[in-house]
Amino acid sequence: MTFERKIIVGLDDIRAVTFECNKCKTRITVPAASLREAPRGCNSCPAVWWSATDVSTNVATSGPAIAGFIQALVTLRVLIRENKENFRLLLEFDEPKGSQ
Repeated sequence: MTFERKIIVGLDDIRAVTFECNKCKTRITVPAASLREAPRGCNSCPAVWWSATDVSTNVATSGPAIAGFIQALVTLRVLIRENKENFRLLLEFDEPKGSQ
């Protein structure tokens, strides 16, 4: 017998975003309500995570926000698969409440 467990969350369920440096493993956590952009680099080491001139990882945002979000997910997954990401992105959610 196979068991499968899933947690389905919406974007409004994200409580915080954590950025983890691939070089030194330092983490920067930003509450979702305060998030404006990804940090450009690590606070603990000289690692640069992204720059405005890095066109290879830019995502076009001229369409609806959801299209940019999906495009960004696709781009990030490619960078992860090719081991080209400079930091790890982690999403924080509240613990799911048990069924009542």
